[in-house]
Amino acid sequence: MADKLSDTNKKQLNSRKVEWVELRSDGGFRRFEMVLDHLKIPHERLPETIDKKLDSAFKVIFK
Repeated sequence: MADKLSDTNKKQLNSRKVEWVELRSDGGFRRFEMVLDHLKIPHERLPETIDKKLDSAFKVIFK
């Protein structure tokens, strides 16, 4: 898990079959769900409207 990964880093990790998540990229948090699937870790699916739900939650949190 990283804030930012270079394309080279991503290629190296992929070639070594290392799971990774880049949080800064657009929708990067969604990759976390894919990693959980690959590792067969049970979890609930993120709703398709997660961005809208997060926006409303952040408005309440950061009043």
